[in-house]
Amino acid sequence: MKVVCIVLLFVIAAEAASTEKSPVGRASNGKKTPIQFKFPSYVPDHYGFASKLLSICEEHTPKPHEGHYGSGNAYTRINDLQVDFKNCTFLCKRKFDNVTLNLPPKTPCGPNKQTCENKENCVPYIPGC
Repeated sequence: MKVVCIVLLFVIAAEAASTEKSPVGRASNGKKTPIQFKFPSYVPDHYGFASKLLSICEEHTPKPHEGHYGSGNAYTRINDLQVDFKNCTFLCKRKFDNVTLNLPPKTPCGPNKQTCENKENCVPYIPGC
């Protein structure tokens, strides 16, 4: 009986964790809830920043005729937890490979108005701190 209870507990926990990771959910009123990014507070527009990184990622993705990628290359994505504000880089995820790209020079990289123009002044960001 204890084994059944433990298995049930894991199933419930796994299901709860999977619903937390969905990018867009439904609120109790039926409207979609916005995506919550894990960028630091010194980045003013989280959605705009994520959109900019995605467009940079897409610009650096080879077109189907430029490589062996085939026609299914439209799967570029970014991960807000894999943005390195200390080194001013971010991970661009693609269907067949990943690449680390530089953040734009004007990107804030510290709480005291540091930007990626002067990387040596940037500070690491730890989510939740």
